[in-house]
Amino acid sequence: TFLERFGDSLSRGDLKAASGAWAIPALVLSDEGVVAVSKASEVEEFFAKATEWYRSQGLVATKPEVERIESVAERLTAVDVRWPTFDAAGQEKTSERSHYILEQGRDGQLRIRLALTRTTEPGKH
Repeated sequence: TFLERFGDSLSRGDLKAASGAWAIPALVLSDEGVVAVSKASEVEEFFAKATEWYRSQGLVATKPEVERIESVAERLTAVDVRWPTFDAAGQEKTSERSHYILEQGRDGQLRIRLALTRTTEPGKH
């Protein structure tokens, strides 16, 4: 449910809701390097740019396909997710796979503490 809400907020361009899914501080790892996130506004800025790029490519929605969930500590969960992206006709055009470490905060809410993302090609699941 957490990832479905996160995907929905990204699809709608709701940057406040998307940034609220992140624990601060957080780390984002990719081939481009490591980004230490220290403010919610940094998450919003990143997703604003990402949303603009996806829209420019004709991509309008995403939804999570959870591939694996593993409890690694009392409040930490490792999750592997495939994120297909769709055009306005509902056709899958590309996808990404992400590995997250989710943390259950003292308020009981899950948030992303660490994200590792890589792009995949359509049909290569």
